[in-house]
Amino acid sequence: MIHQWDEFSKSLAEPVPRRESLRRLGIVLAGAVLSPLGQATAWARGPDRCKSFCKCSNKSQQTACFAACNACSANTTNLCGSCGSYVCRDLLHDFDNCGACGHICPQPGSYESGACVNGKCTYTCVAGAKRCNGTCTYVYGDPGNCGACGNVCGGATPFCSEGKCVACETVGLTNCNGSCTDANSDPNNCGACGNVCPDTAPNCNQGVCFACDPGYTWCPTQGVCANLGGDTFNCGECGYLCSGNEICSFGQCWPPYYPPY
Repeated sequence: MIHQWDEFSKSLAEPVPRRESLRRLGIVLAGAVLSPLGQATAWARGPDRCKSFCKCSNKSQQTACFAACNACSANTTNLCGSCGSYVCRDLLHDFDNCGACGHICPQPGSYESGACVNGKCTYTCVAGAKRCNGTCTYVYGDPGNCGACGNVCGGATPFCSEGKCVACETVGLTNCNGSCTDANSDPNNCGACGNVCPDTAPNCNQGVCFACDPGYTWCPTQGVCANLGGDTFNCGECGYLCSGNEICSFGQCWPPYYPPY
């Protein structure tokens, strides 16, 4: 700042109009006030986090690192990966990077949903389910927790329907030794309790044991013996439907006129 005052002092010796002298004085005063503020702002910003963090071995990786760091608003704690593959992750809410890079939350159980909340894996029961002994269960259909945790169905009413214990026959099932089963399709109780279908006719349909023709598989949900290698409605497995105009060949769905031969 001393040199600015020196220049101003020299200008006073020059024959300049009063207005010009005041203008020069204003410039010097403004510089004296704003210069420290500028220095303070630069100090407050501190060192460039991205430059301090990105120490990659080649230019392309360094560029990619800077891009990922800028996407994270220079929050380097949210950068996951390594040079050349850094990505910005929200560690407070990312289910696959919850609380730390690479920390994957365990998948939720049945009737349960999971989320990452404030960096911690949390789980809640879905609508209609309750947590019984640490496990979410559908209390409207669980005979072990029917309507409420710990309410076990048994005896003449072993089935749980809409949260109430009822007899098997009430829902069209057969009571076999205290368990409800569909005698029309159960190969262990086919047509009657204890009637087990033999290996020569292992399938049960309408209470009768039978076997599919060679090369065909019984699909109980669909109620058909299907050729899984070429059935468009059961391609590769029961119930797998090829989309659009695809055809099934060798157990896989293919575009029309392009099956593998």
